[in-house]
Amino acid sequence: MAVTGALWVAHVAQVVVLGATPPGPRISDFIQFALGFPLLAAIFMASARSEGLARSFWRLVAAAYVPWMTAQGLAFYNDFYPSNAVAWLTNLLFCFWFAPLAMALFLDPERETGSVDSLLVLDFVQAMLVCVAAYVYFFYLPKSSAGDGLSHEVWNPYFVGYAAVAVAFILRGLIAHSRDVRALFLRYGIFLGLSGMVDAVYDYVLSPSLLTGQWFDLLWSGLIVAPTVIAVTWKQAESPLVAAESTRPTRRIYSQMFYLLYPLLVLFMSLRIAREKLVLAAFIVMVSFVCSSARLLITQHRMIQVKEALHREAAHDSLTGLWNRKAIFEILDRELLRAHRVDEPLGLIMIDIDHFKVINDTRGHVAGDSVLRIIASAIAAVVRPYDSVGRYGGEEFLIVAPGCGMAEGCELAERVRSHIAGTSINVAGSSVSVSLSLGVSTGKDPAEIDKLLSAADVALYEAKNAGRNRVAPALKAAGAGQNGSNTTGSDFWL
Repeated sequence: MAVTGALWVAHVAQVVVLGATPPGPRISDFIQFALGFPLLAAIFMASARSEGLARSFWRLVAAAYVPWMTAQGLAFYNDFYPSNAVAWLTNLLFCFWFAPLAMALFLDPERETGSVDSLLVLDFVQAMLVCVAAYVYFFYLPKSSAGDGLSHEVWNPYFVGYAAVAVAFILRGLIAHSRDVRALFLRYGIFLGLSGMVDAVYDYVLSPSLLTGQWFDLLWSGLIVAPTVIAVTWKQAESPLVAAESTRPTRRIYSQMFYLLYPLLVLFMSLRIAREKLVLAAFIVMVSFVCSSARLLITQHRMIQVKEALHREAAHDSLTGLWNRKAIFEILDRELLRAHRVDEPLGLIMIDIDHFKVINDTRGHVAGDSVLRIIASAIAAVVRPYDSVGRYGGEEFLIVAPGCGMAEGCELAERVRSHIAGTSINVAGSSVSVSLSLGVSTGKDPAEIDKLLSAADVALYEAKNAGRNRVAPALKAAGAGQNGSNTTGSDFWL
């Protein structure tokens, strides 16, 4: 603020002492260019002390003032080395410097994390293409056909668009529930409204009679001081409203149709531009097509990622990453069908962590969750690649082992037991002693899935009753022949 104040006082002195007399105009342009540096510094510092939507907002403000500073620098350069190309680019940047800032209207307080989204970058490029096409369509082509000066009819659509952005900012600020959103959008909405009024007064009333370096330049520099004050005085009052899982409904398709507006506007204006500047029109359309295609590909890629994540979440336990109960039962049912078809046994191992309740009671549930994750990872690491491991419930796990009879199943279970018994588990800086009890059953009849589970469960309790930290086989395979005299057609297994 001290640097900004000193520069503005210097600008006042230049206007009073030199005015439009050389080198007054060059000094005026230089001071306005120099005012941009403390402005950008204030914006970057405001972004650094912000989070969520506020950080994204300030980044868009910075993206708006970078082209403005570029235009001001080119204007100062043009004072020494006049060039039509430089003047054309300078006018373009001055006219549409606010376009990146206008994209802040589409920031969502509940979704913004403050990071730069690739889709936002592509939309920004599309917006810039619209600005280039609009400048050529509304300003360059009319001027080339009408000579010097532009009629008010040419300026009208520009100021209508400028006013629409300012009004949209003010309305967004008025209806927002967040204090930070209200503060940001109301302040910048009022600023954009004042900036548009100053531009309109100059272009509609004073432009033929005013020269660079005269009193009106103080208004231009004042429009640089104002956003500097806003950035310096900004202080975020609320924590960001970003949740890990948003409860808001998914945006409907019509809300996404806005992004089709950019390429349509580019195409519409390029048809007119192509009559006189074919190469320029072709370049604008090509870049717009590339951006639209890239946006489509990124959106499709994210949809596939979300679909895969939902599919994995539906089939895996959120804590351990193993198959969840529903998925492991589906695998067991499928493997039983395969075992019946190829006439080979299927092993089922039921696992329980010994004295797990003691770990939760003495060390807390967070430590218990860590132990569960470590054991789940260790079990998955020791089984065969084609075995399936799932969380049965609580501290119990299931292993579906294709091709395993009772002897092979017990061997696999013993390998798991000894591996866990020899694993060093450290939680919160202290060692935890963990052992497993395992029950093994085998079968190959898909109709006997409940009996297979019941046999493994009985074997597990036999291992626990025998002293824990051991493997117990089922007394007989599930589905083995039963005494016909004791069997009826109405057996119930609980």
